[in-house]
Amino acid sequence: MIRPSIECWLARRDPAGALVLLLHAPNAPGKHPPLWQPVSGGIEPDEDARAACRREVREEAGLDVPADDLVCVIDQITIDARPGLRLDKAVFAAIAPEGEIRIDVREHDGHDWVPADAVAGQLLWESHRTTWARVAPVIAQLAAAPVE
Repeated sequence: MIRPSIECWLARRDPAGALVLLLHAPNAPGKHPPLWQPVSGGIEPDEDARAACRREVREEAGLDVPADDLVCVIDQITIDARPGLRLDKAVFAAIAPEGEIRIDVREHDGHDWVPADAVAGQLLWESHRTTWARVAPVIAQLAAAPVE
């Protein structure tokens, strides 16, 4: 099965450098062990990738990211998630709007703002490390841009 999906890497500016939001997914027997990940999720039949990204960020982090603030870093990358499941992902990055993170406790049991240079070491899946390697320079550029 091939499932269209998104991944969204959110950052906040910090004097020491960008802080990246990672969500903690608890153990899901038969699917995955406990892991840290960016906002991610499926694209509904009536959505484009950008709309799905905005919806997933609202659902998983409780934030409303304006569509124009989302930078599409990877238009499509195919990931073998587990046997029988391939994900066709669009990958986005953005500076997170101000606001408290409100995780969806049905999917995650915690969150953390991780220094950008420590993100790769927190990621279990090679697919997340692969996309992070492409997203990291974009996050650095976004975090260094002057605040409007």
